[in-house]
Amino acid sequence: MRGRDIVMPSAEPTRLTDDLWLAAHDGVKGSCLIGSRPLGVGLAAGLLAELVHGRFLELREGELFRSTGELPEDPALRPVLVKIEAEERTWLPSAPPASVRTTARAHEEWGPRASERGWPPPVTEENRHRLRGHQLSVWMAYLAYEQRAETRVLDRLSRIGLVRREEHRRLFRGTTARYVPCDSFASGTPANTITNAVQTGRTLPWPKVFLAGLFLATGLHHHALATLSPYERSLLTQQIQAGLSDAGKPGIKAMLRELLRAADAAVGEAAMR
Repeated sequence: MRGRDIVMPSAEPTRLTDDLWLAAHDGVKGSCLIGSRPLGVGLAAGLLAELVHGRFLELREGELFRSTGELPEDPALRPVLVKIEAEERTWLPSAPPASVRTTARAHEEWGPRASERGWPPPVTEENRHRLRGHQLSVWMAYLAYEQRAETRVLDRLSRIGLVRREEHRRLFRGTTARYVPCDSFASGTPANTITNAVQTGRTLPWPKVFLAGLFLATGLHHHALATLSPYERSLLTQQIQAGLSDAGKPGIKAMLRELLRAADAAVGEAAMR
């Protein structure tokens, strides 16, 4: 077509968050199927999930911790981790652990033999000093705001030719631009993969399990998974629960489960505003 650079789609597989963006857009009209806020939260959670699964971040009790000094090569993930690292440089240096008595002198109100009863409790090293983390809710809101997460995802999708930029001239309002999927196949594949797996009884890999969870959290399932029957949706819910459950000590799956719950809560809070 004249006046437009055509980029052939790449055979490179898409990432989790790319699939969410593609599934959230109509392959024919290019319009978004859900609101900008749910989409932003979903994309933010997707990027953080990729960093957690790639072992660049850990998530514990609502806080993110960098688990390595290395940066990912991925063009969507690297800027996020660079920003997290930059935030740490603004923190005041931690004070050295104070010299605390591990056993306290028995107070007369506790009685002369209080220490034998285990009171007051000993002060452990864990209670004296705790590594500071990044608040998950803050970072999810930051990435969702002003399309920060979406900008990162669109850059990655543009590199592999799965989205194109369209410009429209409007009277008295100048030119507006938007990104749309390059074709309906690209936008329909993520949801079709999940639907087919559920209907044929196949187990989904972790990216598709988390993606299905984001469909439910953002409300995208009403569009992307509309062909599933109520029974099939219950099977999908069971597969999400099983796919994000750790058999032994809590690990990456527990972190992804916590991240998914946080995304669901963030979308719910936005809907109440």
